Amino acid sequence: MDLQYIFTSLDGRINRAKWWAGVVILGIISIVLGVLIEVIFGTGFFGGLLATLVSLALFFPSYAVCAKRFQDRDKPGKMALYGLVPSLIASLLTAWGLTGTPDQLNGLGWICVLVNLGVGLWFLIELGILKGTPGSNQYGGDPLAALT
Repeated sequence: MDLQYIFTSLDGRINRAKWWAGVVILGIISIVLGVLIEVIFGTGFFGGLLATLVSLALFFPSYAVCAKRFQDRDKPGKMALYGLVPSLIASLLTAWGLTGTPDQLNGLGWICVLVNLGVGLWFLIELGILKGTPGSNQYGGDPLAALT
């Protein structure tokens, strides 16, 4: 599996297995870095700044993975931005403590939870469960054809 292609290129198509692998890798990186930042620096200004930098650093690889999967479904890769941008904004608001505490969310916190839940369900169904377009499409050849 070519991880550089999966995380840095917006061209072509990937199948569900590669999308899942990319999502799991990005999720593990995000969780590990998030826990390290919170344990070492806390949730103050510097911890929030580092959490912001991690979110921004992981945005493009997330976009690349999701864009290629949308393209496998014969949809423009830019559709991934419809979900990733609101999720990025929600994570930044949370990193800066504007959504309340984990125990007591404010109104903005609940909106962020609902946005992330909606995007997560949409991406789970659209990218993680539904099959890609069989055969070639405008974004390239069928990624499963190379496996058979």
